[in-house]
Amino acid sequence: MALDEPGDQDEVEEVNGITFCMQKDLYEKVGGVTVDLGYMGFSIVTEFPYSPAGQSSCGSCGGSCSI
Repeated sequence: MALDEPGDQDEVEEVNGITFCMQKDLYEKVGGVTVDLGYMGFSIVTEFPYSPAGQSSCGSCGGSCSI
């Protein structure tokens, strides 16, 4: 997750006044996305699990918003 401006190749959603963007081709692979905020930071959980070769994921609890 990073700060970025939406581009032509992005899927864009606004949730609670915050605009999220993701590359359309990645969005098609992972489906809906939930961003959780816990005391250790953010975690991102996708509707369809996706992990590029050599990478793993971790999670935490907290408030969430789904796009």
